[in-house]
Amino acid sequence: MHNDRLTVVFNDLQQAVADVVTKHAVTPAEFDAAVGWIEESVQAKEFSLAALLLFGFPVQTAAFGQAYANPEKDGATAWIMPGPAYAPGAPLLPNPAVLPMRADEPGEPLVVSGTVRSTYGEPVAGALLDVWQATAEGSYSDLTPEMVAPLELPDWDLPEHLLRGKIRTDEQGRYEYRTIVPGLERVAAPGSRLSDLLATLDRADERPLHIHAIVSGDGFHTLTHQVHFAGDPRITRVTEGSVPADSVHQLEQDGELRTLTCDYVLRPVR
Repeated sequence: MHNDRLTVVFNDLQQAVADVVTKHAVTPAEFDAAVGWIEESVQAKEFSLAALLLFGFPVQTAAFGQAYANPEKDGATAWIMPGPAYAPGAPLLPNPAVLPMRADEPGEPLVVSGTVRSTYGEPVAGALLDVWQATAEGSYSDLTPEMVAPLELPDWDLPEHLLRGKIRTDEQGRYEYRTIVPGLERVAAPGSRLSDLLATLDRADERPLHIHAIVSGDGFHTLTHQVHFAGDPRITRVTEGSVPADSVHQLEQDGELRTLTCDYVLRPVR
């Protein structure tokens, strides 16, 4: 059955590929090599992950982050895709919070705090932050091998909801939680086709250190975001091609603790 929308989208995609080939004078041998890489990646069951990492950011931003398009216009926080490690059901914690951790949780202690406000500058009381992150070894709790295949995490046997939690802001829109500095998260198995391609593109096969959050509030569009750390050399070589400037924050030292301030700016539903 004919599909008008598919026809229009496919025609534009076909033309876009043709424009790139023309602009960069791509040779038949180079095109064949690209097709061959795709075929090999599909056979190795790596192509879905490669497509998510290499093209998921612009696609998901366009499809799911439309409400936060053009954040420079009103100062809204940039939308960043959640990635495959999100798991629902994290516990609601008191504010200030301590993310669920083991008694001997490895990693450098970290306190993250800030405010949630609207694009008009008003604090958003009762906003909900759904936070999750990797352990110091780069593993996530509440995942199964099937959820992140073909990647292999260093540790699958983690306590439920480890380093995951929900926090509500106070009357001034403030929040605070204690956690640890997250570890490195690999995005490609060593020696894989994706790892080889990333090396060719001069992109890191590890993600920058980061903490995820989904921030929601009554009357506001839901925001998905990631906190990144200033000075991390992987920020300029990320798989998806770029990291929004407002997601990069400075780590400070406060006695034995590291601290980081991150404010979220939500866009009202109009």
